[in-house]
Amino acid sequence: MASLIERVVRHALRTFSQRPTTMLIFEENFAKLKAMADQLTAADVNFSLDNLQAAELGDCKPPVIYISVYEDSYVTIGIFIVKSGAKLPLHDHPHMYGILKVIAGTVKIQSYTLLPKNTDSVSPSASGKRLFPQNTSKNLTLSAIKMPEVIVTENNDSCFLTPTERNLHEICSVDGTAAFLDILSPPYDTSDFGERSCHYFKEQNDETPRHVTNETRLIHISSPPEYWNDVAVYEGPAISSSNDQME
Repeated sequence: MASLIERVVRHALRTFSQRPTTMLIFEENFAKLKAMADQLTAADVNFSLDNLQAAELGDCKPPVIYISVYEDSYVTIGIFIVKSGAKLPLHDHPHMYGILKVIAGTVKIQSYTLLPKNTDSVSPSASGKRLFPQNTSKNLTLSAIKMPEVIVTENNDSCFLTPTERNLHEICSVDGTAAFLDILSPPYDTSDFGERSCHYFKEQNDETPRHVTNETRLIHISSPPEYWNDVAVYEGPAISSSNDQME
């Protein structure tokens, strides 16, 4: 019998690689994928924070470690380990769907939903034009709704984002190192879906009156110098993505 993580990979491919006849079918598949992700634990991917930390050598320890579980042109699945006091800076997921399941520790997630007025800047056209101008300026600002902050542990269900909901977020570890499994589709920078690099942002501090109390402005910035990551090897169950084995 296939392991849970293998079944998650297969259903992710079913969800994202096949073009459904209706949006309803896609939404049903996505809901099932989220429900499957809700069940994932560290044991399902043979992950241990203690073992990972014991294996780290030297003084130059990265704030984030990434473990690739599965990747192709349709979906990328991996594990992010966020060290104590570290974070994934505020970033976007252009035209992407995502599911995040904490498998160790606790994280704080601050998400943002872009307002419709930004649509022309962040949505790709049928011709696959760039999501941002090629010479993206640090002065580029976007209007967004700042969503309520959430604290998520391994005992909570997974969180999700869509191209239009909670598409930008910042993820911080809370009270120690944390780890989460991440499912994204399409992967960053796959040419089939147009230019979709990862862009970083920060909230713009100003005194401008706002009609909506949780509306904020986000300014594009370069990749924060304090953020970098190393990689580790996946040691979980073997994964076969063969279509003839899909559920």
